[in-house]
Amino acid sequence: MTRLPMLTTALALGLTATAHAETTLTVLMIEGLDKGAMEAVAAQYMREHTDVKVEIQSLPWNQFFQVSEMRLKSKDAAVDLIYTDAPVVASYAANGYILPFDAAIADDAKAKLVAPSVATGTYDGKLYSLPMNSSAQVLYYNADLLKAAGVTPPKGLTRDSITKPDAIAQLATGDRWTFEQVAEAAKAVSGDEGGKGKPWGFAFEQFAELYQLQPLGASLGSELISTDAKTADGYLNGDAWTKAATWWSDLFNKANVSPRSLGFGEAAQMFTNGQLAMFVGGTWNVPAVAKSSINFGIAPHPKFADGKAATPTGSWYLSVTKASPDTAAATDFAKYAALSDEGTDVWFKTLNQLPTTNRLLDQINADPAFDAFPANVMRLSAWESRNTAAPRPVTVAFSQLQDAFRTAFTDIANGVAVDEALGTAVDAYNEAAARLNRK
Repeated sequence: MTRLPMLTTALALGLTATAHAETTLTVLMIEGLDKGAMEAVAAQYMREHTDVKVEIQSLPWNQFFQVSEMRLKSKDAAVDLIYTDAPVVASYAANGYILPFDAAIADDAKAKLVAPSVATGTYDGKLYSLPMNSSAQVLYYNADLLKAAGVTPPKGLTRDSITKPDAIAQLATGDRWTFEQVAEAAKAVSGDEGGKGKPWGFAFEQFAELYQLQPLGASLGSELISTDAKTADGYLNGDAWTKAATWWSDLFNKANVSPRSLGFGEAAQMFTNGQLAMFVGGTWNVPAVAKSSINFGIAPHPKFADGKAATPTGSWYLSVTKASPDTAAATDFAKYAALSDEGTDVWFKTLNQLPTTNRLLDQINADPAFDAFPANVMRLSAWESRNTAAPRPVTVAFSQLQDAFRTAFTDIANGVAVDEALGTAVDAYNEAAARLNRK
């Protein structure tokens, strides 16, 4: 909001004076390290824009989505910018909660950012949200457990590894394990005693979640839904996803190598305790894994043998609310935070999460500071971001798609037939898409 200060005594006396408007912007976001990074960006912005004050309001994770949606729906003019999770951009845009950026900013974003991040922030041909950072997933493996089972571990990054850019490219293009190799190695570790007399062979960090499992179908060349977002029929229940879901089912119902229904963080904990030989999880687990006594390695995210490499991507975005009284100022701050060299440098140095700007990705690739572990994991992530990132579908019914997907893959892990579970998920999504699509 913009406020005019009281006229000075000098002006009252008839002397020339200028009343400067002070603009106060409020950013609503989650608590934690992200808030600290946004505060650092805001502090730098305010040093360069002395007539603007940027305030950060934060909410706990378990309250953020409900409260922020309520404030957006009520057209709360006290919120100028909203921290936006990648999958909800389309819903916020369709509901009129956030404003599109103009063509000049969209063109700037396309020139400076990796394409998947721009695509996720785009709805109905317009850029509505600017990405603050992205995410990446890797294969963590316990080298000792694999060797004890007679399995040669994959090539990967280790505590003592020095990995130049060419070696990262070779690791990603020539040494990437397949999901079939992962399953066979898991069987060798677990036998038929997974979770009992022997360690579990393999797990995904986020059990049955769309973000985590989308690369299964993407590796086989399939999207989850149609390009117009109106149907999942022929996609989620198509041949590629049927094959992917069957592989997933076999982990639990035939091979018995993977534990069911792990909560977030449990896979990493089991891995560092020596109860799990391999897991696919976020790079945010690197510090905890590195502190453990496990003889571990970090390899590229797997792919199917007859498919292509595809990896999870996407994280948080920054959007300007339609209710903001100061949309021009809010837009300027969003540009600064997500597109300027100054803003993105501060964000990256403070939060140390995978950036979306090509400039910073170039820096990660070229700077010798990223040769050694654990910084070389960021270099691998940067390579994946540019070459294998598979963004989640842009749809106003994403919440319903995510719920249907989670239910289907949970049911499949518990023994429900693949065709039945995927068919039910398709029906659930199609009904929601027909109800919510405004295009």
